[in-house]
Amino acid sequence: MKTKPVFFKRTLCQLVVASALLASHSNYARADTDDLAGQPLGQALNQLSRQLDIVIIAPTRLVRDKLAAPVQQGASTLDAIRQMLKGSGLEAYQDQNGALVIRAVKAAKDKQSSATLNSMDEIVVTAMKRESTLQDTPVALSVLGSQAIRDKGINNFTDLVDSLSGISINSAFGGPQNSFITIRGIGGADDYKPNGNPSVALHIDGIYQTSNAYLGMPLFDLERIEVVKGPQGTLYGRNTTAGAINAITKGPTEELEGYATVEYGSYDHVKGTFAAGGPLSDKLGARLAVTMQQGGGFMDGQGAGNFTGFVPAGFEGVIPPVADPGKRDGFGDADLFALRGTLNYSFAPTTELTLRYFMSQDNGDTRQYDRIALNEDSPALNAGEDSDPLKFYASEYYSHQIDVSGLHGEFSHQLSNALNLDILMGYQKSERDVSGNGDGTSFPKFRYDFDEALEQSSLEMRLSNNSGSDVDWLAGVFMVSDSVDFVSDWTSYAVMSQYSSPYNQRRNSVALFANAEWYLSNDFSLGGGLRYTTDKVKFRGSNIDHNPWGVSTYESYFKSPSNFAWDREFSDNNLSGKLSAKYYVNDQLNLFASIGTAYRGGGFDGTSIFTLEETQPFDSEEVLAYEAGLRYVNENGLNLSLDLFAYEFEELQATARLANDTNGRTNVGKAEVKGVEGALSLPLWQADSSVISLDTSITYLDSEITEFHSNRVNDVQNTLGDPLPGSPKLSGNAALQYQQQLANSHFRARLDYSYHDEESNRLNAGEGNMTPSYSLLGLRLELALHSGLTLYAYGRNILDKVYFLELNAGARLVGAPATYGAGLTYSF
Repeated sequence: MKTKPVFFKRTLCQLVVASALLASHSNYARADTDDLAGQPLGQALNQLSRQLDIVIIAPTRLVRDKLAAPVQQGASTLDAIRQMLKGSGLEAYQDQNGALVIRAVKAAKDKQSSATLNSMDEIVVTAMKRESTLQDTPVALSVLGSQAIRDKGINNFTDLVDSLSGISINSAFGGPQNSFITIRGIGGADDYKPNGNPSVALHIDGIYQTSNAYLGMPLFDLERIEVVKGPQGTLYGRNTTAGAINAITKGPTEELEGYATVEYGSYDHVKGTFAAGGPLSDKLGARLAVTMQQGGGFMDGQGAGNFTGFVPAGFEGVIPPVADPGKRDGFGDADLFALRGTLNYSFAPTTELTLRYFMSQDNGDTRQYDRIALNEDSPALNAGEDSDPLKFYASEYYSHQIDVSGLHGEFSHQLSNALNLDILMGYQKSERDVSGNGDGTSFPKFRYDFDEALEQSSLEMRLSNNSGSDVDWLAGVFMVSDSVDFVSDWTSYAVMSQYSSPYNQRRNSVALFANAEWYLSNDFSLGGGLRYTTDKVKFRGSNIDHNPWGVSTYESYFKSPSNFAWDREFSDNNLSGKLSAKYYVNDQLNLFASIGTAYRGGGFDGTSIFTLEETQPFDSEEVLAYEAGLRYVNENGLNLSLDLFAYEFEELQATARLANDTNGRTNVGKAEVKGVEGALSLPLWQADSSVISLDTSITYLDSEITEFHSNRVNDVQNTLGDPLPGSPKLSGNAALQYQQQLANSHFRARLDYSYHDEESNRLNAGEGNMTPSYSLLGLRLELALHSGLTLYAYGRNILDKVYFLELNAGARLVGAPATYGAGLTYSF
């Protein structure tokens, strides 16, 4: 009987009941504002936040040791805070989401540019699981706001590649549907199957996504995307050796607002998005967002080519001949629909419950490999390819069906002036049916059908104090339960058979964590955290050789019995920790350094199981991380960040040759990663109504496999000293932007450049597994009318560069050619 994660329904009921009970026992009578005068400023701001039901971000370093000034009765929210800050050298800034951010008073010449230039001390993030400004967040963090997300055309997690430096993707077996992300060279040896342990922890609205299978989930109507780079074992836990990505969606607003966008582009690409939100009552707010995509396929199928009707010699009448599906232009079309509904209910000031329901249906074409030209390839595999990577040969045009749905909840309650409670819960499921082959030929050695059912439920509860005291702290518990039911059906001309590998995996994980930052002075603080995690995994399945033609060579090919079953268990525990220090040289410059550990969970091979040895568990991968960095902002709009890092890995997980000479996931050795990353944003030229600005970032990596274990001596010799997969030495981005304020409109032009150095796709990489370096150039023009109508046009890869996401010997997965499009958005 299928065992499902079941505590979701009980948790949801308990969450709603707890919300009502906490709200009913809360007394939020407005205090006389005269009572705030003379209090410690941090405490007074916290109390005012409760009274007025607003978010106030007050960095401890700024408000510590300061007293609140008197506030007049009946003052507006912003005036009350400004009066409270009088004489403190501080001011309040309201960000685009309504939060009030306390910052040091800026020079007058910065005021005119504040509407067009964002500074790190104004951007509110939640990377540390509590709201803070980007300038005060002591981790390597990249943030993309809603405008940048639109500019770069980000529709899912995989689109972050070439949008941020230091990020790569390995698109194994069919593109984004079976992929994994690397950050700073970590994650390139991941398992792309649904039960594998990713190195990058994906989150949507703070809810952990347990599998790489969710990489292709549509992202739309976003407030921002936060990318935390480097190991994050303390706050984010298991499977964060590379970092964490959190996509934060838009929620209900205080007034009715929304937008509708329609876009048309190259290869009959069509996209539409609608979102609207606002109050339904004085306590209840709602938002609805929908999106759809169609078309955009840029590859041309040539049919089966030379293999049409082919049957291996001696097997005529036994094995069916290769079929010819005919030609098909514009292959790779999207067919996507997604919806998200959000409800936010305020029981009382600072006590609210947010519920989000989402669903998506993706029935598009599966990205196809092509092969190198016939004169450069083995004729035994090549159907007659030329050098054009946008043309391919196939005996079947593969598509996929991916359905995702779920419910997320978030409950926030301020227990007292100094104590907050946050509860996050999530439940979601996915049904995936993906087919393809990794050879890029119409006579594939291995053709697969993957049928997957994923289900997960999670609960996170955190207690934290309000900022402004000598110690900022939070502590919590995290629980996640996930299940994977996976059936892979194979048709193999190499094995002369059809065979199946059905399995199921159940994992339960519980973690306790705590993190604190102690301010020894206004300028210097020490931080530390611990996280203890336990995991229990059950893995069972079987392998079946159907042998439909009676000529199977399964046992001789895999050196294994052809029919077998297994039932395994694996348990693990881990203690991760981090120590950090932060020093403010002045209000413009701060320095930080840290040392910490993280781990990628052990478990079982997620690829199809063809031998009993592949069913054995492997241990957790561990990393020791050293990091140091600086953040600098000034009154002229310059933002600078610089990060140095070094990582040491043990029990590195990867696919290697096992004792029976078949491929399987195991612990293969040790590795090191060292590097530097920098980002710069500044205005190049400013006038009363226009500005030209530059944003740029660059990442340099030096990775090396220092110890490697394999049953093949040549593999050991060829791998030692190699860089890790997915670790280009150099990657970077630059954007030049021009903005002009006109009488009744606002014009913006943006030129984007990205560079990605060569990188390997896997361990033991030969020439056929090294993707060459490439550069891409993009352009976007936008005219926003004061009536609410925005017209835009864009071009991506406008120089039409040929580049590859993956090379696998003679098979290759090509990136998109030059594409152009235009659209309009009406905002209300």
